[in-house]
Amino acid sequence: MSTPKPAVVLFGGLAVAWNQRYLRVLAERGIAALIVDRGGPHAEALLSGDLSHVAGFAAADPEDHAVVADVVAGWAERFAVVGVACLVEQYVLPAAITADLLGVPSPGLRAATVCRDKHLQRRFLAEWSPRSQRAGSGEPQFPVILKPAGRLASSGVRFVPDAAGLEAALADYGPDEVLLLEEPVRGPEFSVESLSVDGVVGYAEITGKRTTGLDSGFFVELGHTTPAPGLDEPARAALLDTHHAVLDRLGFGTGVAHAEYRLDDSGRPVLIEIAARPPGDSIMALHWLATGVSLEEAYLRAVLGEPAELPPPTRVARQVYLDHPAGVLTDVEVAPELGVGVHWFSPGEVHAQIATCAERDDDATVRCVLALKPSGTELVPLRESGDRAAMFVIDAPSVAELDELERRCRAGVRVRAGS
Repeated sequence: MSTPKPAVVLFGGLAVAWNQRYLRVLAERGIAALIVDRGGPHAEALLSGDLSHVAGFAAADPEDHAVVADVVAGWAERFAVVGVACLVEQYVLPAAITADLLGVPSPGLRAATVCRDKHLQRRFLAEWSPRSQRAGSGEPQFPVILKPAGRLASSGVRFVPDAAGLEAALADYGPDEVLLLEEPVRGPEFSVESLSVDGVVGYAEITGKRTTGLDSGFFVELGHTTPAPGLDEPARAALLDTHHAVLDRLGFGTGVAHAEYRLDDSGRPVLIEIAARPPGDSIMALHWLATGVSLEEAYLRAVLGEPAELPPPTRVARQVYLDHPAGVLTDVEVAPELGVGVHWFSPGEVHAQIATCAERDDDATVRCVLALKPSGTELVPLRESGDRAAMFVIDAPSVAELDELERRCRAGVRVRAGS
């Protein structure tokens, strides 16, 4: 009898397949990729490409845990499933259930359950959280942040100044949505990305955030910088210490955690939310550009039970989302002196937008300029992440050089819209 081929199950693998890093690492190591993701045209487009190293694909609703467990149990009869990696938010809990079923590393059922429920986060992690209550559970203290517990990517999160504003806002949500009313926290926002193996954090770094903030009424992320610039040592230590304490409370086992914090007026880190999966946007690429080592590869090593550490950053990397005019998107123009062209993102693509990583002292570099929507899309004011139209990624040896390159990119990249 032949020995079963080793395999890793990637949950949401097609959603990030365009950067190919996870799939490429598995192929290089002779490990089969088994993907659980949503079906539909997006999946069909990706699977019709050169994904011969994907040994199995199953379209499964992330809420149907029993079906997911049956799919993976069936694969386990044909493959030696040695790891489970969750790449997107919707599959965090079924991935942890599957890992527990198979006896392979994961963040753990408590961490996955709490991280998937914003209300449970406020209960389990109350020590580090703002004041919070469910809408309708009592008189709130205004102003509040209105936050739907089940949505993603800042969808539906808004600042509400008073009772009249809350009554008007509630009409925009479904009757079955769980809504939280939370104390606003003013102050700079950061995220901490960490990689743990069996409860031990092997890598943790802080990313600085730019958001639309309270004044706009909505909360849309407009930029990320890794490592976060301008943090003094006490603030950095406070953020990292808080993050470690949060992970300990969750009993976080193995995997990547992505937590968002604000530093309040006293310098205390306040937890906005935490996810038991890799960060979105281009944050994974920022860590790669800053450290020279792929966080995706380190994550896969972790789920395989191997040591997984990254060196400290030697460069600084930034993603910037551009302002856009009202109207119908017609073009994204890039000045020739920036050395790159615009790429129009398509969900059916599987190749990397950021393909190279610099040496420590290389010049400041534009890695990509990306149009996030097809030409002809109606551009709307920013109310959630899905409204953003274009972005660029840059890195440099120093913050000063990064800031100067950003200035040139902002002058040299234009989002055009017509009527």
